[in-house]
Amino acid sequence: MSATVKLYGAAAGIFFFAVSLSVSGHHSNSEYDRSVVTEFEGEVLSVSWRNPHILLAVATTDENGLEVVWNLEGAAVSAQRRHGVMGGLIEVGDQVRVAGAASTRRPRYMLVDHLLLPSSVELLVGSTREPRWLDTAVGSSVWTVDPAKVAAAQGQGIFRVWSRDVGPWYFRAADQYRVTESAVAAAAEWDEFEDNPLLDCLAPGMPALMGNPYPMEFVETDGAIELRFEEFDAVRLIHLSGVVNEADVSASPLGYSVGRWEGDTLLVSTSRINWPYFNRVGISQSAAVEVHERFRVVENGNRLDYEMTVTDPQTLEEPFVWQGRWIWQPGEEVNLYDCTLPE
Repeated sequence: MSATVKLYGAAAGIFFFAVSLSVSGHHSNSEYDRSVVTEFEGEVLSVSWRNPHILLAVATTDENGLEVVWNLEGAAVSAQRRHGVMGGLIEVGDQVRVAGAASTRRPRYMLVDHLLLPSSVELLVGSTREPRWLDTAVGSSVWTVDPAKVAAAQGQGIFRVWSRDVGPWYFRAADQYRVTESAVAAAAEWDEFEDNPLLDCLAPGMPALMGNPYPMEFVETDGAIELRFEEFDAVRLIHLSGVVNEADVSASPLGYSVGRWEGDTLLVSTSRINWPYFNRVGISQSAAVEVHERFRVVENGNRLDYEMTVTDPQTLEEPFVWQGRWIWQPGEEVNLYDCTLPE
């Protein structure tokens, strides 16, 4: 069961408060209580339709009849696009009804899932794909498959676009690996709003980049492989030829990656990483970190199995081994992410 807090009223309307119960299967995270759905009506003051998240400001009234402004955060444009929710559907001045999970840390801040427009069209702009008020909603569908692009990708092995499969990803939960006391102490000082570089449109370095939620593509180049990510438009270069002294290579957030084929398995070793975080929630890592990866296409070319081993004696009490997978979704593409900070 989940509580629904309804706050109806526009900027010049009447405010009232009611609580009802409804069944919900939402999960929660550190900032948002998914067991409570906050719902209200108001006027759209601004719309920012950009990655990494769409942002809206909506004015309503409080219990004293005074105007208050809620800041709403929806899924990234990359996610909206894949479910048919495009920019331009929401305009400044629209009277809308919204529903989502209010922040437990920031006043009048919401992770929004549902938007009901003046045209009586419901938009699904969060993680849910089920309408709240209507029988159907924009955002419940997936992208249109281009048959020509599907045919072109057939038989390309690893050199195609791969989408993250469903399942747990280690970058979101710190209890899946053992870290040193110094790393725990550093994480305790980390502020997810002030210290999170992703909120400044900085792409995560290795190994955290591999936890991206959007498609990636392997592209064969002269003596190397480019691994192109939609998230933050990041590109990893995996060297296949040439011998260099790694000590002469400048450290970088993605490090220096060397790959080789062992049968149908791509083995990649990465060192010279100077990205400060092991994951995406504040666990630190040192310059001694090394990442070893295995990529192998299986199931008639429809799945990419993945294994990562991370060693860092200053952060990890033991090597961390994680197995994941990607799937080939015919017609999927790596699109421009173009992360932009709100003005």
